[in-house]
Amino acid sequence: MVTSVVNAGEDLAGLAERTYDYGDVLFIKAFVHGDDLAAWLTRRSGEVHGLTFSLPEASPTCSWAHWESFTHAGYGTRLTTPHTDYQVISQNRAEPPMPGTVLASAGLPFFPDVNVAAASVLFGVHSMPANRTIPSEVMLVRIAHPGAYLGKVAVSPTAVVVPVLGENLDEVYLQVSSAGEEYEERVAEPGDIHVPVGGADHADTWVALTRGQECLDFRVISSTWPLSFARGGVVYEPEDLDERLDRMRLGGESETVEFKEAVPDGERIARAVAAFSNGSGGTIIIGIRDGTGDAVGITGDPAAEWHRLDNIVRNRVSPPPGYELSTHTLGGHTVVAMRVAPGDQRPYGVSVGGGILPYVRRGANNWAATPEEIRLLTRPRQSNDGAAIGQWE
Repeated sequence: MVTSVVNAGEDLAGLAERTYDYGDVLFIKAFVHGDDLAAWLTRRSGEVHGLTFSLPEASPTCSWAHWESFTHAGYGTRLTTPHTDYQVISQNRAEPPMPGTVLASAGLPFFPDVNVAAASVLFGVHSMPANRTIPSEVMLVRIAHPGAYLGKVAVSPTAVVVPVLGENLDEVYLQVSSAGEEYEERVAEPGDIHVPVGGADHADTWVALTRGQECLDFRVISSTWPLSFARGGVVYEPEDLDERLDRMRLGGESETVEFKEAVPDGERIARAVAAFSNGSGGTIIIGIRDGTGDAVGITGDPAAEWHRLDNIVRNRVSPPPGYELSTHTLGGHTVVAMRVAPGDQRPYGVSVGGGILPYVRRGANNWAATPEEIRLLTRPRQSNDGAAIGQWE
């Protein structure tokens, strides 16, 4: 499991120090001084809350990544400021608890899985699909950069409202680009900046906070379907979401859009989810007639459709992908939208005959991946190949 998680420079006012002791598995949340942390890394041992522990031997080098938006972080987590991640990988592997180990103890929260517990306790993430991506034998050190950053950007058909926050706004500029329109304003003090950019509803819009040639933080406002409903650092008006979904319906099926008149058999949905996860993500709309794009709506209870789709993905797609479900009204009909995230654990496949068969999206169809495509899928994602930084957690 994760050996330790360290947040430096982050607003930790809401962090409560606590020990979660499940016997074979122990979680500790505590404030420590940077000098103590350095000593832990040097000695490979330490003490906190009266408990002594040892750290596994680290590899000669550590990996690191600088994310320029707080909306993206590893393992399904969110941060409130831009940050740098350092991952210190263990050189010798210990035997972790089995992923299916149930954690239960009087006075402590129940967890159906060790990975779910790690994400919930350490990262504050309670989504089952995201929780299952927790790595093994890693010390994660996150250093926040709270000098200047963006809050949740609010989007309407006629404007965007951009909260600019931070402790150092010297020479900081807000820049918004949409449909050929460019807006720039020097930030004088923290607060909301209203930008009348009507193009935000019809073309991809970029919102960036800069100082000189440095990008401090940024957001992407999708012209079609938002990359995430509750995440992504962007808040959309509810009626605006339906309008964007209707625009997607009128545009027809594509490499990132698929229609289903009703929830089909499990394998067909699983193929689409796996293909979208292996690519740049996508949206499956249930209640739209194939070929015509006509909204016919679902016949059953939306909650029951959600449950069916959720079960299909959990049981048929491996590894667990990132996705979310929502219900909308198009032309007086109720439809269900499933937004699938571009995955970072490729290749994603469908359980078939005891094995896993990867799928890819070619045009508006899902195809079993060729050996060459599978080889390419095993390569780590780059920031420009679908899983864009700052767009999906």
